[in-house]
Amino acid sequence: MLKEGGGGGGGGMDDILSQMFGGGGGMGGRGQRQPQGPKKGKPVQYPLKVSLEEIYKGKSTKIKVNRERICDGCKGRGGKEGAVTKCPACKGRGMVTKMQMLGPGMYSQSSGPCDDCRGKGEVIDEKFKCKICNGKKVIKETKVLEAEIDKGSPNGCQYTFHGEADEFPGTEAGDVIIIVQELPHKTFKRKGADLLIEKEISLFEALTGVDFVITHLDGTKLRIKNSPGEVIKPDEIKTVEDKGLPFHKQSYKNGNLFVLFKVKFPIKLNAQQLDGAQKALGHMGREDVDMDIKEVAKLEKYNEG
Repeated sequence: MLKEGGGGGGGGMDDILSQMFGGGGGMGGRGQRQPQGPKKGKPVQYPLKVSLEEIYKGKSTKIKVNRERICDGCKGRGGKEGAVTKCPACKGRGMVTKMQMLGPGMYSQSSGPCDDCRGKGEVIDEKFKCKICNGKKVIKETKVLEAEIDKGSPNGCQYTFHGEADEFPGTEAGDVIIIVQELPHKTFKRKGADLLIEKEISLFEALTGVDFVITHLDGTKLRIKNSPGEVIKPDEIKTVEDKGLPFHKQSYKNGNLFVLFKVKFPIKLNAQQLDGAQKALGHMGREDVDMDIKEVAKLEKYNEG
């Protein structure tokens, strides 16, 4: 059925210590660096286009991820034990200083990647190079990830698969992040867990009541009607409670469905219709008119341009 539609307070000792020394727990922590783990690889984002029907019901999908992983054959060394050595040309720095002559007695000095090791700072003996990864330390592989998109997931919602992206020696594998991209719907518009539809009705329906059926996002039929004798005004919004989307992470309850009514007026009434309208609505009255005024101006249809 349609319805009308920081700061403040004294902290404890740990808080005071944290403000004074940048970390709670005592004086001894001052100036000490916490040990850092391996650097984490860059995350990889995968946009996932999802219909409003799928958001309403939830969606299980599979994502194919192309990634690089540490070679099992050499355990990320690139070859046999001891096959990898420091590049003698750049002394393991990966960069070398290059001199370029600009003219007689004039030189320009610049730094660039070492040509011998291609900026890696190390070289691998061809005889001991890993046959699986060809000395690259990593191999390309494909993995299929199964993603469960929750009911009511908002547009832009992210689902993270930790450590499922590229992996390199000395670094922690990056994450795969799936980003929900909500597709526009031809009938429903969404705001949070609420839905909005636009319904065109006749003037007769606006005066006598509406009774219509819609197909909801889960495929079920929903009959919508208003209270008898209730008049619907143009551009009025009515509410159907609990018929919106499931709330994200709280799918046991739903938002509301809002109906925006567009009243379609008749272009013209014939004599019989006009008589009927006057009998039905004549009690509402109209503004008194001074009948002694002789000049009468007739309204015409407005034409733009």
